[in-house]
Formats: sequence, structure tokens, C-alpha cells
Amino acid sequence: MKRLFLIGLCLSTTSAFAVPPVLLETPVTYAPDASVVEQVRNECHIEDMLTQHVGDVLRKLNRTGDGTVASQTDAGDSRILRLQITRVLGVGGGAWSGPKATTVSADLIEDGKVTRHTTINRWSVGGVWGAFKGTCSILDRTTVVIAKDLSRWVRDPSYEIKEDTPPKEASAPTAQTDPAKAE
Repeated sequence: MKRLFLIGLCLSTTSAFAVPPVLLETPVTYAPDASVVEQVRNECHIEDMLTQHVGDVLRKLNRTGDGTVASQTDAGDSRILRLQITRVLGVGGGAWSGPKATTVSADLIEDGKVTRHTTINRWSVGGVWGAFKGTCSILDRTTVVIAKDLSRWVRDPSYEIKEDTPPKEASAPTAQTDPAKAE
């Protein structure tokens, strides 16, 4: 009898402290002043990558089939995660044209008000097989890491996303050409 009472008490307290689910507002958009090469924007569809990966982690976090929502009015009592792509660093040529990066601005919205804001920047050179990957697949790696970061960020209000530093290839000084010797 004591065991049954204890189980009932535990179940009732967990539902009393249940946090409303977090849903991703779709579509993920580009900021008006987003810095991105038009060809990469058109070919890679970073917004679709983010929708897929962030939606997947939110579905796991919510433990439901829901992970995305079309608008705040459709969300009910859920919290909303709004993403805007602010920068995509990358040109064609895959790993041969240097490291790639994606920067996203994220807002957590509760009851129509922004309660938290963060900016996430993630870099990739493509991993072990980077030399054989295209620009879009390398940028996809950055969106996977952004999704993991956001999963923890929405769960834990004390979690601060640390700025990702560029790989050595991106921060290495470029050779300066002396105009007098260029002739």
C-alpha cells in the first residue's frame, strides 16, 4: 500500500512540474541583412536543414510527435523557438575552398514574449572525409551541431552557448603580396 501511494505521489508531482513543450516556428528564415552567398543559399537550403535537425531534437526533447509549428497561434501553451539565419560562410568548392560556418539567432518565446535570446556560430571543415564533401554537406554538419546546442539551451536556462572559434585553416594569416614584386 505504501509503495502504491509513493508511486502515485511521484507521478502526480512530475505532472505538476511539467514544462510546456518547445516547438520550432517554421519556416526558419534568413535575417533581412543576412550575409550569405546567393548560390549557397539557393543550392544548400540551410533553412530546411535547420528545420529538420532542430525539429528532430525538439521531438525527442518533447517526447511527442510534435517538433514544429507554423505560427504562435497554432502553438497553444507551448513555448516557441524562433530561428533566423544571420550568416553563412561558405562558397562552392567543398573543403577545398576553406572552412564553412553557420550563424543563427535564436529566440525562446513564452506567452508571446521573448524570454531568452542567443546567437550560435558553428564552424566545420568537413571532418575526416572533408576533402571529399561538398559545401552543402559540410554546412549540414554545422546545422547538426546547432541543433544539439539548442536542445540543451532550451532545456537548461543556465546553459550558455560558447562561441565557436574558427578552425586553424580559417584563422591562419594569408600571404600578403607585395605590389612591387607582383610585376
